[in-house]
This record gives sequence, structure tokens and C-alpha cells, in this order.
Amino acid sequence: MKSILFTLLLSITLVGEACTTFVLKDSNNLVFGRNLDWVSDNGVVVVNKRGVSKTSLVFMNDQPISWTSKYGSVTFNQFGKEFPFGGMNEKGLVVELMVVRGSYPAEDERKALNELQWVQYQLDNARTIEEVIASDKKIRISGISQNLHFLICDITGNITVVEFNQKGMVSYRDQNLPFPVLENDPYKVSLKKEKNGASCRFNTVVHMLDNFSASEQNSIDYSFRILDKVALDGSWSIVYDLKNKQIHFKSASYQSVKTMDCTSIDYSCKTPPMICTMNLAKQGVINSQLKPYEHELNQEVMMDGIKTNEILLPQNVLTQFYSYSQTCKCN
Repeated sequence: MKSILFTLLLSITLVGEACTTFVLKDSNNLVFGRNLDWVSDNGVVVVNKRGVSKTSLVFMNDQPISWTSKYGSVTFNQFGKEFPFGGMNEKGLVVELMVVRGSYPAEDERKALNELQWVQYQLDNARTIEEVIASDKKIRISGISQNLHFLICDITGNITVVEFNQKGMVSYRDQNLPFPVLENDPYKVSLKKEKNGASCRFNTVVHMLDNFSASEQNSIDYSFRILDKVALDGSWSIVYDLKNKQIHFKSASYQSVKTMDCTSIDYSCKTPPMICTMNLAKQGVINSQLKPYEHELNQEVMMDGIKTNEILLPQNVLTQFYSYSQTCKCN
């Protein structure tokens, strides 16, 4: 079973092989940019509700953790609801992932989550980077796929890079995070490349952030310019405006920029979770495109990802992932 899941999640996490993230921050702006470079731009925007009870999806000897979501969030998913690549919660915390060479700590007494669900757990429970870092005392990522690292920013403008090795979590922040940029090298490696003036996405973004002028440029437009500059396959480009609680995004198939106004979303679980496809021709605010969560659309998008990667898996394994969201109940 674990070898089968390794194949599935290995394929899932390959989405981050050439991704780029950054935070553009000054006295007036707090903007988080994210590129997803992969073979498919199919995905869904999901509104996750507060007050929902969940138990992590784990396997083998891992002990699951149960929790009730404190905060609602908007996430971008390609392999089923509750397994996002990234998103922003109602308190203004943004979490995004990327693949990186490395490892996870060995199995211990802590409860476990898989890599993608770790993102949803943080959006459900944390409002600051301090709370994200503190969660490492009670939860761990179950090491069944490639290693991930994360760029995380909260509404106060605090930023951290979270990585893992065999000894545990490593977080970079404050003076240890001179550049709020992350690609697919370990952060220390990126710092060496910056020092040596290497030609890479990390240094391109650092240079463009240094040249941003709030008096001359719009921070959202400029962030998309940065993402366009470093895009490879360019499947998704997402810009989070933390101060205004808005999310702007586009896909390779539909280059017009869509906006999700998160201030007008009902995050109470007394109303159903909402969902819509990312691939919309519509431009501007798309809140009206959100519809009550449809299990069929969730399954359709996940199966498209499986097909695109030519992954052959038993139906019962697939069913566990795309049906997992149905086990999450309003408390």
C-alpha cells in the first residue's frame, strides 16, 4: 500500500519541480506571488469552511490527528479537496509549497499528516507564522513522497521559509531570511547562488523586487510581471493581496486575470463549501462563479491529473483521496 501511495504522491509533488514564490512588501503593500510550472493547468478554487471536523489521511503505522478548523480559507487544488498546493485563510495567512531535495524526520510519537494536508492543516489552525512553527511540536509530515519546503506569510508581514531534514523542522525568518524568495533549491543553496551572482529564478526575482517602486508601479501588476519573467511551463500564476484579502490568478489556458474577493465569502460551515474551476474565460471578480461543492467536479479534476501523468493506480486508492472530503463534517 505504501509503495502505491508513494507513486501517487511522488507524481503529485512533482508539480513543484520548477515553481517560484516570493513576497513583495513595503509600507503600503503586502503581496505574495506564486508560479506553478507543470504539465497541466487544470485545477479548482475551493472555499473551505471553519468549524469542520477532520482526521488526517495517513497509512501504515502513522497515527492520524483530528482537529476542527478554526478558520476558513480559499485554496487551489488539483488532487482533491483538503489536499491543496496552497492558499490563504480568512486571517491573512498564506502557505505555498514547492519540491526540494531533502528528507523528513523519522517516525516518532507525533501525529502525522501527508504533505498536501499539512498545508490545509496550517490554513485551518494558524493565523501567524509563529503558530505554524509551533505546530511542529505535535504534528509531523509523513514521509511517503518527495520532500517539500514552504514559503509562508501572515497578515502582519512576517515571513518564513519552512524546510525539514532528518533532525526536524528548519525555519528561516527575520535576519536569517534576507530575501523573501523561494524556488526549488534549499534556501541556503539559493543564498549561495545569490552571493555568487548565479543566473537563476531566485536571483531574477530578488533583482526585480529590489527595483519595485510603489510610486510608479501597481504591486499586483508588477507581481504578475515577475511571475511571467520566471515562468517555465507557467501552469498557474497566483498573486495574493493580503492586506485587501483578495486573490488574483490566471492559468496557461485562460490568461485573463480572475479575482477572488475573500472579504465577501461566508466561511461558516452552516453553508456548504464552495468550488469552481480555475479555467474560466471570465475576467475580474469571479465570486459569482462559486457553486456549492460538487464531489463530481472534485473527482473530475483529480482524475485529469492522474491521466495527465499517466499514473496507474487501483481504484480503491484513488477513491480514498477524492472521497476524503466527504469524511469532513460541520461540527
